[in-house]
Amino acid sequence: STAHTHSSLHHHKIPPATVMFGHMLDKPGDFMAGYRFMYQWTGGNMMHGAHKVSDQAIVDQGCGNKDCQFAPQFMDMRMHMVDLMYAPTKWLNVMLMPTFMDMDMNLRQLAGARVDASGAHSHHGAAGHESGAVGDTYFSSLIKLLDIPGHRVHVNLGFSAPTGKTDIKIRRSFNADGGLIHFGMQLGSGTWDFTPSLTYLGEYNRWSWGTQISGIKRMEDRNQSGYRLGDMFQATGWGGMDLARWLTASVRGVYTWQDAIHRDFNQYNARIGPMDFSRNYGGQFWDMGFGVNAQIPGGRFAGNRLGIEWVQPIRSDFNGYQLNRQGMLSATWSYQF
Repeated sequence: STAHTHSSLHHHKIPPATVMFGHMLDKPGDFMAGYRFMYQWTGGNMMHGAHKVSDQAIVDQGCGNKDCQFAPQFMDMRMHMVDLMYAPTKWLNVMLMPTFMDMDMNLRQLAGARVDASGAHSHHGAAGHESGAVGDTYFSSLIKLLDIPGHRVHVNLGFSAPTGKTDIKIRRSFNADGGLIHFGMQLGSGTWDFTPSLTYLGEYNRWSWGTQISGIKRMEDRNQSGYRLGDMFQATGWGGMDLARWLTASVRGVYTWQDAIHRDFNQYNARIGPMDFSRNYGGQFWDMGFGVNAQIPGGRFAGNRLGIEWVQPIRSDFNGYQLNRQGMLSATWSYQF
């Protein structure tokens, strides 16, 4: 009956805001449009593995066989995604997610660095860099494997198309060519990527819980700029409690493994700091997430859902020399009709 469908749709809990591809539409013909925002902060100490590291160690070892001159002081990354989801059948959803990225990084001169006078950055000391434009585009099929009262399982078979640029250059200043901007400031992977995940969701009375394993497998050897980002694996689990009929609070644990970058730029890059070397990317990370989800219960705004989550780093074990992680804020809005 319609009443039954409406109430089951109404009570299905959605996962915390940072979890991607975490829920499905129930009825054939349902459509959902949404917007997702993520803000990631890095800053504070430079790290090597799990420990903070001195400027001198970075100068000596962070840049291979040449001296490092600069290190990042902070980097902010903002990601905007449009979520479009449609259910052609009861067991299949299709999804399209264009993204827009925007980043800025500030550099500082390392204490003890011998600065090359001809270098692209030396004349204005700690340079600020920005990049922003269209990122990669995700599209996927979500397939329902199990749907019984209180328990749901679905698999996501997703792909990411390389629509984000990987050949952005440092803005020229004083006619010095800085070459390509650091790996982490490029806007996409530059490769076709397979992005599968498996999600389980459970609920009982005021309680809800879930778990997801997901990964990214790069499907090409290198991108047009000569390198390829590392593969990634993530496992997460969460529990939620209803504070009100329309409001759920959640707590979540996350483990992420990310491989270092493979190969190198095939064009000029000034190589002024650890962020210009492929081995100083990736690592193993443990995080906790704290979130709330709201579903507007009725009236003219019924069908709107809002979620927000703060992800707090608990432990990091970086590959090579990297700037410490400070946390991530995710917010989502979606409307189902």
